[in-house]
Amino acid sequence: MPRPIGWNKRDPELGKLKIEARFFGSQLTFHRQAARFEEWETFAPSEEDWDTLTQLAENKFQRGKVQKKQMLIIRARGEKC
Repeated sequence: MPRPIGWNKRDPELGKLKIEARFFGSQLTFHRQAARFEEWETFAPSEEDWDTLTQLAENKFQRGKVQKKQMLIIRARGEKC
């Protein structure tokens, strides 16, 4: 199973969040965590989240840490290819 792609984000209502995009087969899900010992919850990503994920994945793809089929899913904004 591939490693999730993660980053930190500051939300005006929820405060600092840890965001992860996780792959399971050809399915991509977004998860967020408000604090270290809080539960991870799934959420619908915003355009900003998609842009951040695309940028991070492009960097990891160039270094060989993201597979081509995962890049295709990310570029298609989560739609199955």
